[in-house]
Amino acid sequence: MDMATSPQPLTTKVASSENSSAFYDYEYYLDQAAFMPCMKDQVLAFGRVFLPVFYSLVFVLGLSGNLLLLVVLLRYVPRRRMTEVYLLNLAISNLLFVVTLPFWITTVAWHWVFGNFLCKMVSTLYTINLYSGIFFISLMSLDKYLQIVHAQPHHWLRPRARRWLLAVIVWAVALAVSIPDMVFVRIHENHQGVWNCHADFGGHGTVWKLILRFQQNILGFILPLFAMIFFYSRIGSALVRLRPPGQGRALKVAVSLVVAFFVLWFPYNLILFLHSLMDLKVFGDCETSNYLDYALQVTESIAFLHCCSTPILYAFSIRCFCQYLKAFLAELFGRRQGPCPAQAPLSSCCESSSLTVQEEMTSMNDLEEGQAEGSPNKGAVGGNKA
Repeated sequence: MDMATSPQPLTTKVASSENSSAFYDYEYYLDQAAFMPCMKDQVLAFGRVFLPVFYSLVFVLGLSGNLLLLVVLLRYVPRRRMTEVYLLNLAISNLLFVVTLPFWITTVAWHWVFGNFLCKMVSTLYTINLYSGIFFISLMSLDKYLQIVHAQPHHWLRPRARRWLLAVIVWAVALAVSIPDMVFVRIHENHQGVWNCHADFGGHGTVWKLILRFQQNILGFILPLFAMIFFYSRIGSALVRLRPPGQGRALKVAVSLVVAFFVLWFPYNLILFLHSLMDLKVFGDCETSNYLDYALQVTESIAFLHCCSTPILYAFSIRCFCQYLKAFLAELFGRRQGPCPAQAPLSSCCESSSLTVQEEMTSMNDLEEGQAEGSPNKGAVGGNKA
């Protein structure tokens, strides 16, 4: 998300940045040659109730789900292919994203009480992990494309050093995108002892807001969506042509990943685009501005659900993840779980029972094995792992 719409009291961002020394609850619109104030009191009142509740829900679900995913990946997945590397980084990114939400909850319900350093750090951390999460989702679709469509288990991207290099590049790009947060975001005293954390663009507020919104639209939605559609459509074509075991389930997984990304991110990006058109004077009045502000809060909150839902979808596209998860929960509650002998590692048991896995798991990786069986590089189950 760009700073023009960061998760703070909404009106700290939608107001004219030329007056950025005050806490705004209005915007100005030209109405019959006179500037009329557009009051935002009702928008603020709605946000003070809706945002803390929704952010708290996302925080609890995102923190618990990604911690569980992180523990399972670190404890039970000994040989990490690119998919697991990206999923591990996605879980870390989502965790760092959700830990910023309590700061914004406090700001919405009260005001910013954490000082200027944390203002910059939390805003920067928020932006870095929002973009990195989207980028890692795109990389996972690329990895599946290479594995299934091209059947290249030893592609140049697949050695361990290169897979981690790509992860580092993703973090670096996300860090570069967050530079405006480091530069412009600071605390502002609106009334006596009442502080808020938001960007101050000086006299160039409208230009910067447009740049950052279009950046979110392009880098955070359009390019990743097109990449996912291209990669998963090619994957779907390959699966239909090759008809490996579990083809129908894998197609459903692929479709669900694209649909989930679109449903979560399209409404928010559409509202951002409409806000940009309003700033460009294409349309808009006070009533329209208020409606867009309501819509922005709701669609932004829905988009935050990506840190709860996407790890689940991608985790269950990993072969044997169900066994790993059951083993962890059994160990957590002190129960014996699974068909493995007590002395056998879970990973080896998972690989040795590949036939059962192919029949029972809703895994994209099962289909990679089906693709490999039709290629000259036929090998043992798990032989495609880097």
